[in-house]
Amino acid sequence: MNNTILKPELTLKETMSLLKIIAWIGLLAMVIAHKQCSKNANLWKSIQYQLKLVESSDGRCDCGSKDINSNKMVGFLAKSSKSQQNLKGVVVFDSVVTYTGSGYDSSKGHFVAPYDGLYYFSWTILANKGTNFVTDIVHNDKVILGNHAEAAAIPEKMSATHSLVLQLVAKDKVYIKTHGTGTYMFGGQWSSFTGFKI
Repeated sequence: MNNTILKPELTLKETMSLLKIIAWIGLLAMVIAHKQCSKNANLWKSIQYQLKLVESSDGRCDCGSKDINSNKMVGFLAKSSKSQQNLKGVVVFDSVVTYTGSGYDSSKGHFVAPYDGLYYFSWTILANKGTNFVTDIVHNDKVILGNHAEAAAIPEKMSATHSLVLQLVAKDKVYIKTHGTGTYMFGGQWSSFTGFKI
């Protein structure tokens, strides 16, 4: 005769039922203790609350209910690969240095917000001596701020930087455009556009 004891494996449902039984036994012990000592009233209320949470979620974690976009990282840094002269329209920063997440299109110079949120933007323009390069930052075709790199009356180059924070909704568009005609903007490491989700 074989005296081997079989150990059945419990299913998830059976395990949850067993945990509920253990919890009820623990509750029964606490009810008895509660009747003996009124100082346990707050503990008893806390346990009841916790059991309601477990029961209402059927023992499942509710971690997935948080906003899945709140921690999505989005950021870019782009510069102009070449100097730009007599430009009228969108300033395309075509050389991407940093790109995390999504949103910046280096062929058009547009950033399209992939998620709702608060975003920081900054852009720098270096104008050649004897020239100017005035730009605006545009949000959904509305000018928000201007940046005036004016070196027309001086014998030196002139740099101008502007920064801002915008509340964006997914698919909002942000870009830099000239204000009038930009005479001469240095490219390379001198002129850039950056943005990131805060």
